[in-house]
Formats: sequence, C-alpha cells, structure tokens
Amino acid sequence: MSSTPLMPAYAERLIRGRRATRAFLPAPVPERTLHDIFTLAGAAPSSSNTQPWLVEVVSGETRDRLSKALLAAKEENAFTFDYPYDDTMYSGNSVRWRQDMGARMYSSLGIARDDHEGRHVILRDNLRFFGAPHVALMFMPPNAEERMANDTGLYAQTLMLAMTAHGVASCPQASLGFFCDTIRETLGISDNKLIFGISFGYADESSPRNQVRMPRAELAETTRFHR
Repeated sequence: MSSTPLMPAYAERLIRGRRATRAFLPAPVPERTLHDIFTLAGAAPSSSNTQPWLVEVVSGETRDRLSKALLAAKEENAFTFDYPYDDTMYSGNSVRWRQDMGARMYSSLGIARDDHEGRHVILRDNLRFFGAPHVALMFMPPNAEERMANDTGLYAQTLMLAMTAHGVASCPQASLGFFCDTIRETLGISDNKLIFGISFGYADESSPRNQVRMPRAELAETTRFHR
C-alpha cells in the first residue's frame, strides 16, 4: 500500500476532463506526441499480460480515403459486423441514460426528434470522424472472442486518458464497428477483427457540439459495497 497518494486532484481532473469530442480542428497531432501517447497507452493492463489489441492509426490521405469509403458504404447500407449489435441489448437504467444522451446532443444542435435528415447528417459526420485528423481503430486477432474485448476496452480507456494528458481530444465511436469489411478492404487488412474506433485530434471548442456535458449516474445506482 502506497504511503503517499499520487496526486488525486490531478487524477480527478484528468479522468473528468476526458469526454467525447464531436468537433475537431484540422491541425494534426505532432508525430512526437503521437509516439508518446501510444507508448504510454501500452502500459494498459490485460489478462495474463496478453495485450490482445492491434491498433491501426489512420491519418492524412489514408484517413480521407477511408472516410469516403465509409460514406459510400453507408449510402449502400453495406453494414458488416465482426461482433453483433442490437439496440435491445440495453435494459433498465441504460435505456434511460442512452435516451437522455441522445436528447441532450440533438437538442444542443437544434435537431428535433422527428428531423430525420438532421439526424442523418450527424450519422454521416460520424463517418467523417467529426473532422478529426486521426482515427485509431481497435482490432483484435482473428480468433478473438468477446472476453478479449475486456482487455481492449482497458487499453482504449488508457489511450484516451493518455491523449487527455497531452491535450488531445478524443471520441470513441462504436459506429465504426458497423463497417468492418469496408475498413479492412481500405486498409489492406486481411483477417483481424474490428470492435470500434477512436477519432482524435484537437477540439474545436467553439462548436456547440462540444458544449454538451453528459451527467453520470449516482454512485448508489451502479455500485454496492459489501462488508
């Protein structure tokens, strides 16, 4: 047990400072900063130190080409999944929190519930990575099962905290996992499994999309202490 707490105030600032950013500036993150961030993220824990994550970081012309391919796949309804997705997987409070998130985000943009075109614009923006100059795609080995996703999730959170520490904003995007074949084909990847992506760069703080703050559940709603 450590005798001296390691800067809890800074830890709280770091953790609460990480949030999903949905509008980015075009300026890329410097190569040195990218190296430092992804090196630090490699310290993430994993079961038996297996480190099953395989990360593809996409920038520049390849990023633009991938975005165009994703937008074309969306127009053709060419959805492909490595892991199944179904809205009915959510239940209880998760449904309420999910609906609240959508209401807050769309309301901040002046998009009504029945404004289907406005909502479609937001979906297309997902496939433009919200203007972020980079996207990190979270792959796992071809034989990966759902349990390995636990470790990849631990890595992803560590990665986003490392980004926050370096002043880099991020947005985890489950929607990128809806186009696995398109992404593999565009990047020349043969068989690794995609679970999701993280768009990242420098936040456009002037955008109303980045003014929305999502509340979190009260501790008693999610956590029980057994003594």
